[in-house]
Amino acid sequence: MVQAIHAAADGDALIAPSVTARLLATFSDTRMGTPPAQPIEPLTGREEEVLVTVAHGRTNAEIADDLHISLSTVKTHLANLMAKLGARNRVEIAMWAYETDGIKS
Repeated sequence: MVQAIHAAADGDALIAPSVTARLLATFSDTRMGTPPAQPIEPLTGREEEVLVTVAHGRTNAEIADDLHISLSTVKTHLANLMAKLGARNRVEIAMWAYETDGIKS
C-alpha cells in the first residue's frame, strides 16, 4: 500500500506495464466516435519519445533511465504532453498514442 501511495504521488503507473498496454490496445480497437484531436502545438521529438514510453506503460523513473534524462525533465515533458494533447493524466496520453498510432516507434 505504501508503494502504491508513493507511486501515485510520483505519477507512476500502479498496474503492470503489460496490462496497461493490452488494456489500451483493446480500448482503442473498440472505441467508437470521432478521431482524437490533433495536438494544439506539434510535439517535439523528445515529447514523441516520452509519448511512446508512456504508451508502453513505463513509469517516470523508467522513462528517465531509458531516455537518459532526469525525473524532473520527464515530469516536464509529461506536463507539456498533457497541455498539447488536452489530456488530464498519463492514461489519456497513452490512449491518445494508441488512437493515433503514435506508438509505432
